[in-house]
Amino acid sequence: MANELTLTDMGNMAKAFAQSGFFGYKNSSEAFTLMCLAQANGLHPAKAAERYHIIQGRPAMKADAMLAAFQESGGKVKWIKRTEKECTLHLEHPQGGELDVTWSFDRASKAGLTGKSTWKQYPTQMLSARCVSEGVRALYPACLCGMYTPEEVSDFDTKPRPQATPCEVVEEAMETALQGGIPAEAVEVPVEPETTAEATETAEDKDEKDFLASMKKIAAKNRKVYVEALGHLGYESAKDVPAERRQDTWQAVYDAVNGVTKEDA
Repeated sequence: MANELTLTDMGNMAKAFAQSGFFGYKNSSEAFTLMCLAQANGLHPAKAAERYHIIQGRPAMKADAMLAAFQESGGKVKWIKRTEKECTLHLEHPQGGELDVTWSFDRASKAGLTGKSTWKQYPTQMLSARCVSEGVRALYPACLCGMYTPEEVSDFDTKPRPQATPCEVVEEAMETALQGGIPAEAVEVPVEPETTAEATETAEDKDEKDFLASMKKIAAKNRKVYVEALGHLGYESAKDVPAERRQDTWQAVYDAVNGVTKEDA
């Protein structure tokens, strides 16, 4: 590429691009990485935003850029069918022959790809992207330089992922939308459920809560006898009673307040 930029030049560009917020870079390091990829592939670094994206820390080639690279290398494409239920793409390349690739919503569902909101909002664009990535890789993978689409990269990690933070949930929705050319403002961002105290309450906490509530009811009947009974057992309040002694303590205090003797029991 003529007039190649130095690493220093690209570093300065990356910082400026990230600060501008115009190109979707999260930080200057991400921008710099994609600029290096662009220059290595004979493109001006400023073209990086048009072709590449970072998904889960990995560089990926956008679906529309993948199709453009295929056509620039001599390939031809024709959409046979393109609906929200099924898409079929016909591809031809001088060095790869011809191929028809079909992706249906059912196929995507069986592959576990349709859980994200963008699949429900924009199924046609998502199916189209799958046709492009599969077809181009099958006929002429040389133009991809080993790159995958953002959608494919997001499916690589099969290890259990930690609970996403609200920011991570938003980023994942945006990344999925970008690969299909969907405007970010149109994405329905999934909302992380609010964690309630009840949901995080342990069995031990619940047991203590129930015990204290029950003891409070007994105290309401005769506070004086209640305090005397607790004191006789060696406790100043119900909160001092250890878990393993709660049942016996409750019974003893209950009997005292209600005037139950051993003979009555």
